[in-house]
Amino acid sequence: MNMNELETKRIVVSRIISLLNPVPANAVNELIQQTLPDLEAILTKLATTREQKNAEEEALARIREAEALRASDGAWGATLCRVSLNGKHLADTEANRNLLESLLQPNEAPSETIYKTIALQFASKFAWESPRPRQTDADREAEFVKVCQESLLSLCDANRQMYKDGVALENWAGASAVERAQYANEAAQERQHFLIHSATPAQLKQEAAYESQVNREAAQRAEADRQHQFVSQQQQGLYASLPTHNANGEEMNARYFRRISTVDYQLFKALVKRYGSSQVTERLRTPEVVVAAA
Repeated sequence: MNMNELETKRIVVSRIISLLNPVPANAVNELIQQTLPDLEAILTKLATTREQKNAEEEALARIREAEALRASDGAWGATLCRVSLNGKHLADTEANRNLLESLLQPNEAPSETIYKTIALQFASKFAWESPRPRQTDADREAEFVKVCQESLLSLCDANRQMYKDGVALENWAGASAVERAQYANEAAQERQHFLIHSATPAQLKQEAAYESQVNREAAQRAEADRQHQFVSQQQQGLYASLPTHNANGEEMNARYFRRISTVDYQLFKALVKRYGSSQVTERLRTPEVVVAAA
């Protein structure tokens, strides 16, 4: 037997020994007498057996973990439904559940009885809440209407179904122009009713100041519109048409003009001089409009 084969046998034997439990007496000497193919066969069989055992143990551990989770969920759900204190029930919060689990003794498994004992014994440590009143169809409809009004969404049947299904508002249909006008009118009527029947002197004073500010801003907007229209008429036909994109392919929208007026004012002045202040102002006043490339 050459040295390379002997060294290989020793490595294989050491691996075999690591898989034996317990290790028989004189096992190393007996194994070293075996041929290398026999040793490799023994190692393969032991490794396969170990893998199977590990797989079985892992599967059993997962089954036990799932059973423990089901038991914990069942105990927690029963506790929420049946355990009460002064007319209040445990709040359905992660903090309450974690606290219950932390107060279990090492030898205790989650159960409704144990959870009830812990919750009542350490009641001040837990959050409690009064039973929530059941929502009627009328309550749900009123809430749906409120959501639509506050978010300017349509009262259509499709939105009503998505409200029932818990679909995010971003997927709902927006309110039509008629619905928006209706919402604004109803809000104004509610505001007027509040001011006449419920507002305090301080609130009436605040409302007067607010209306004054709104009227002033409206007058300023109207004056700005008038001036813009006047300048537009004066400049009509005197300047080239303002393109939608520059030579670099950038869209010349409101964002573009705001940016260059800050970082490249000379370019901004040159564009105003070339195309006229009226067209540039018009582009700045309509940032929501996406202008298609020519």
